[in-house]
Amino acid sequence: MTTSEQPPGGLLNFRRSLPGLSRSDTLSRLTPDGRRDLHALNFSRVIDLRGRTERAADPPPYLGHAAYLNLPLLPWRHRAFNEASAGARTNADHMTAMLDHAPNQIVTVLGAILDAPPGPVLIHCHAGKDRTGLIAALCSELAGQTRDQTAADYAASGPALTSFYRDQQARRTPEQWARLAPFVPTRADDIRHTLNHLDDTWGGLRAYLSAHGLLRTETEALRNRLLDVKNPASSGGVGAPTAGADQPPHPAARDI
Repeated sequence: MTTSEQPPGGLLNFRRSLPGLSRSDTLSRLTPDGRRDLHALNFSRVIDLRGRTERAADPPPYLGHAAYLNLPLLPWRHRAFNEASAGARTNADHMTAMLDHAPNQIVTVLGAILDAPPGPVLIHCHAGKDRTGLIAALCSELAGQTRDQTAADYAASGPALTSFYRDQQARRTPEQWARLAPFVPTRADDIRHTLNHLDDTWGGLRAYLSAHGLLRTETEALRNRLLDVKNPASSGGVGAPTAGADQPPHPAARDI
């Protein structure tokens, strides 16, 4: 369920995927008006999926706020994941590598969504496309959305990121861009392939989550939370950003 609500000012790839879950690119792009817009949406938890190196180069505006949580999705110095990632030829290859080699990180993120205070949750990475897209797709699957609905939500990042990738191309040599270009398109079939891999390799999402430590009762509670959000008082969500929020976004090599 991708809504047409206006994204907070400055954000490129923001939308609500489910009643209890929204997704975005890096929040460092927020304008002052955008920060007020985001505050009005009353998120009880903001989960940053970027690694700490990315975070240091592109400081999050809500660092130090009680609602902000940094849970890097990519495993650090993990040989099997690094080899799978280096051999990737499509975004689907990257996302299946995450499923196979970062299950503990995935379960930790889903558990943090479940355990967040009452209210909607926002997840983001750098471009909000593949790391965020994978978590959003798993939540969509758990919430009972069709694969076509899940694929449409993933594919919506393509038009949203046109200017982002135009800027990325301008910053790179032709050789550098040639390496990045295959991962720029946001194809619906990439997320379908990823979810099919989940079915074929693990027997579906619930079996995957159970195999990696998420209790069945927690899985059902997470599903209910994603579908039936309860809004807290307006003062309980993300508030004013801390110092350092005006740092410019760091151009990542690619968003995965």
